[in-house]
Amino acid sequence: MTQKTDGKPTPVIAIPLADPSVPYPEITGSEPCLQDPDFWFPEQGVNAGPPKAFCNTCPVLADCRAWALANPHLAGEGIWGGMSRTERNAVRRNSMRRAA
Repeated sequence: MTQKTDGKPTPVIAIPLADPSVPYPEITGSEPCLQDPDFWFPEQGVNAGPPKAFCNTCPVLADCRAWALANPHLAGEGIWGGMSRTERNAVRRNSMRRAA
């Protein structure tokens, strides 16, 4: 697929924004991330251990992690399913290597 800009064709890369086969976790109201959303998006260089520890107490941890791994463009930054963006990227890379 190409798109014209200034008369020259430019390749267009389609990036899926969501994987509909993995639904967003069903929120029950008891999730720790609902208390202080900013806590889950530590700045670079700040210890992400505390938000990850809270994730381990969450009733939707597995669903949240699955959604974040399946939807990297929506999850983006922050702690999702007890994992940082770097950790989620590593999991995806490793699963792609195993599949190859």
